[in-house]
Amino acid sequence: MLSGAGGLQPPTMSTTVRLRDGQRVVHDGPYADTKEQLGGYFVLEVPDLDHALVWAARCPAAAAGSVEVRPLLPPRTA
Repeated sequence: MLSGAGGLQPPTMSTTVRLRDGQRVVHDGPYADTKEQLGGYFVLEVPDLDHALVWAARCPAAAAGSVEVRPLLPPRTA
């Protein structure tokens, strides 16, 4: 069942979260220029970026790699 569809803001609008030695490390923008591709994403409804970063730090991928937080594109109007 499709629960939603839409695009993400470009990587230049992202904030990257990593966990190092139990501490959250936040970096504005993409962490590095890589040739990785997006394999999927989670959509969380949170009041602001600070809350999104807390949730991103809880993701297991933050401990071994990084989690990129991006806003959704606004809905298109006809």
